[in-house]
Amino acid sequence: MIFGPQNTTTHVPAARLDLGRPREALRVAEDLDAALEGLSATRVAPSRMNPARARLDVGDRDGALESLPDAWSAAPQTARIHPMAREVFRVLSSLHRRSDPELLRLSELSGIPV
Repeated sequence: MIFGPQNTTTHVPAARLDLGRPREALRVAEDLDAALEGLSATRVAPSRMNPARARLDVGDRDGALESLPDAWSAAPQTARIHPMAREVFRVLSSLHRRSDPELLRLSELSGIPV
């Protein structure tokens, strides 16, 4: 395990989410781009899933759907099998009442039928 400010920053939004404080996680994640710069794709993808999860927790389905593709862009193979990405996608697909082009695209990428 590598420690340091950059790696620690990736854990802060996840910890806030796990503590049931999604709004705090979103505030902390605003500066996530700089923190993720230079990290491996396998570290970036889970960190990119956290804003989608936080937005879903505060009821912002559209925002979650906008955030989730960032994880697929960072590391498609990781996002495809990561339990958090799959769960956020599953919840989004069950909540959306209409066919959404982005949701269908993610369905194809994840292998999870809508």
